[in-house]
Amino acid sequence: MTTYSHPKVHIQRPNPPRARRGFTIVEVLLVVAVIAILMALLIPVATTVRDSAMRNKTRAQLAQYATAYEAFRADRGHYPSMGASGAEFNLRGNNSVFVETLTGRGLDGNPATNAYALRANPARERYYTFSAAEFAPAGHPHEGEIVDAFGNPNIVVVTDRRGDGVVRSADFQILPAERRPQTLMGGVFFYTANPGENTEWEWILTWD
Repeated sequence: MTTYSHPKVHIQRPNPPRARRGFTIVEVLLVVAVIAILMALLIPVATTVRDSAMRNKTRAQLAQYATAYEAFRADRGHYPSMGASGAEFNLRGNNSVFVETLTGRGLDGNPATNAYALRANPARERYYTFSAAEFAPAGHPHEGEIVDAFGNPNIVVVTDRRGDGVVRSADFQILPAERRPQTLMGGVFFYTANPGENTEWEWILTWD
């Protein structure tokens, strides 16, 4: 009798799935600590970059106003006084006369009617074109007012009233005495004033 032997068949059984290992509380705390450290390092940098950009934007805005003043002087032979008693003038609360003097138009786009503006610019000549971005938006504490990039409405202009191309320390009334330069060679300068007597206020001066 012939005997047949069958080869053994080996069946490969799949390895049982490994149980997933979760994060330990130590690992989670370590990740949170790393994120906190990165945020602590990056937030001041981002704030500094943002503030620097806003200062540059404000300087550019003030430089544009100064250019408009120079265009006015070139046309009329003197800088606009806007009814100010001295050489220094704060735009806050005086937006109408400022806009109407430089544009010949009111804030509503209609022909200027402000008495000071018409005295300074009777022909209603346009020396500057304001954009909506220069005015505080709805809901802002100074809604509708001209503001700088930080939202500050205290924008001040000082001009040469003697016609000698020099602005002197005595021409400033709003700028604190310790901040006043002895003399400035030029006819018109702008700066942002401290709205709340904040000791950490960083003045933005077009001559500095």
